[in-house]
Amino acid sequence: MTEFEEMYRRHYAQMYRLARVMLYDPQESKDVVSDVFARLLRDGRIPAKEKTEGYLMTAVRNRCRDVLAHKSVRKRVEKLFLQDSTYISSSSDDDRLERLMQFIDAELSPLSQQIFRLRFLREMTYEEVAQQMGVSKVTVYNHLSHSLRRIREHFKTSKR
Repeated sequence: MTEFEEMYRRHYAQMYRLARVMLYDPQESKDVVSDVFARLLRDGRIPAKEKTEGYLMTAVRNRCRDVLAHKSVRKRVEKLFLQDSTYISSSSDDDRLERLMQFIDAELSPLSQQIFRLRFLREMTYEEVAQQMGVSKVTVYNHLSHSLRRIREHFKTSKR
């Protein structure tokens, strides 16, 4: 048995329990634990034995936080564009999406546009967006918050 397999067998159940406590969803919990192990395999980094448990539990906790943050932002976007359909009366979802994308292209900075697309169209985590863009997670959060605020204001005023 390889060192990775041993680590997987020893820590999987504990990691899964932590994810379940945080996410309340068995499938998402399995996905989070799998993501953590997949990232370790991809990066080729296996933590030192004395630090393995702490490292893995922290990785699961951070990944769960990313999932929860993603859900929160996704819910806000869905509420803004799907549930509050009064801003474009009798338009299809495709029309709404097209208007949204036109607004993004015309009104947001190139960096905000790229961050928005990576986060919502490619469904990357804040951390993944930050790594790809070479910026901090705080910068990603700030750009997304500013973008969502501008989008909300624009579509609120255009529904009047």
